[in-house]
Amino acid sequence: MPFSVLVSAIASALLLPPANSLLLCAAGLLLRRRWRRSGTLLALLGAAMLLVLSTRAGAMLLVRPLEDQYPPLAAAGDAQAIVILGASRLSNAPEYGHDDETSMVGLKRLQYGAYLQRKTGLPILVSGGNPDGSPESEAALMARTLRRDLGAEVRWEEGRSNTTYDNAVMSAGMLKAAGIDRILLVTDAIHMPRSMRAFAGAGLNATPAPTLFTSTARARLTDYFPAASNLQLSSYAMREWIGQLWYRIR
Repeated sequence: MPFSVLVSAIASALLLPPANSLLLCAAGLLLRRRWRRSGTLLALLGAAMLLVLSTRAGAMLLVRPLEDQYPPLAAAGDAQAIVILGASRLSNAPEYGHDDETSMVGLKRLQYGAYLQRKTGLPILVSGGNPDGSPESEAALMARTLRRDLGAEVRWEEGRSNTTYDNAVMSAGMLKAAGIDRILLVTDAIHMPRSMRAFAGAGLNATPAPTLFTSTARARLTDYFPAASNLQLSSYAMREWIGQLWYRIR
């Protein structure tokens, strides 16, 4: 695993739920020894944040502003290619002979990319390296899934990138060499704002083609009940907000 990826993983573990809430609680309990009122308030804040972000209603406070930035694709316009971004992997899948497979989020991206290819006839580039040190790149897994399961052909495999920024820069290099600078960019709706910023910075004219919208589901009473899946969604959205801030600083 590259050192930069390891540092990012450690930072994420500390800054994202549930660790950030638990750290607030711990800090509050420690502060109570000298500043009882302030420490109590800090501990309660941490507990409240953990509870709110564990509900779907709380997660949507972070998710909806991200997903609302780019609506579903209306038309392909003058795009010349489809770029699909990787989204981690399912490691050592026994039902596939213990090969690695594309993650569930990644599979939704691939399904939509294959759908767009059938509609437009545009060539596909898949982008994703091996940030976890696995021997096979995410791009190779994606290409295999597209061909084997979705009947879609892949023209380019960009298998060296370990971050969204790398996705953009390395994909741009391959596409510009082929005379392509206008693309449909496929990723999930939460990830799209940061991706668009990265691809614009790499000099590509990207039309957003977001998928996997999570904020459009019908409201239910259970949206206010805590669940681990909601906390995971909150963590993902918070990671994207922090990622956008980091890109601005860079």
